[in-house]
Amino acid sequence: MFSAVHRLTAASLLTILIPVLCWVLTVGMGRIPLWLPYISDLALVEPGASVFQIGMLVNALLYLSLLPHLHRLVPYVGGDVLFVLASLSMVVVGFYDWLNHPWPHYIGATLIFGGFSTWALFATLRGHPSRWRIFLLVASGVLCVSLLILSLSFAEMPVSEADLHWEDRPWSMTIAASIEWLLVLTLGLMGLSFRTDLEDQALM
Repeated sequence: MFSAVHRLTAASLLTILIPVLCWVLTVGMGRIPLWLPYISDLALVEPGASVFQIGMLVNALLYLSLLPHLHRLVPYVGGDVLFVLASLSMVVVGFYDWLNHPWPHYIGATLIFGGFSTWALFATLRGHPSRWRIFLLVASGVLCVSLLILSLSFAEMPVSEADLHWEDRPWSMTIAASIEWLLVLTLGLMGLSFRTDLEDQALM
């Protein structure tokens, strides 16, 4: 049986593995001339683009299937709405790339990071927080603020076709891309940290 714990594990691991697989299919095959592109860049070049779309859709469906179980951790309508918006935003980011649909893409990415992190904060404050989860929440907050400041100060988010010249990107874009990868890693690990909560539910 594909239990809630198994689905959470799969969704959390996919959050990390989808970008890694797309990186192998694009950067690893020489289709992107840069070792550290933005994760969103991976959705612009085949075969990574198709894998990115399918992966984000599957990941969103897995997260949405967990809503009845996660509602017990944050039993508020606002928490449910936040979690659903963050999950659906994965589909938006997957199917609306930054080159052709910049605003939906960037808004969706903001809702993913901000939505899941805020929901996790509510769940942590309401439950029994572990030091590991608190560390992940603090790290996520620091990374989000750093990326926001970097983007607003240096305007180093890709917005036009000229930004497809990856090899010409300045150092600040490389730092922003690094932060984005760390945010995704933090998000996946944060999801895994809730495995114990769902296991405790199953024992009740």
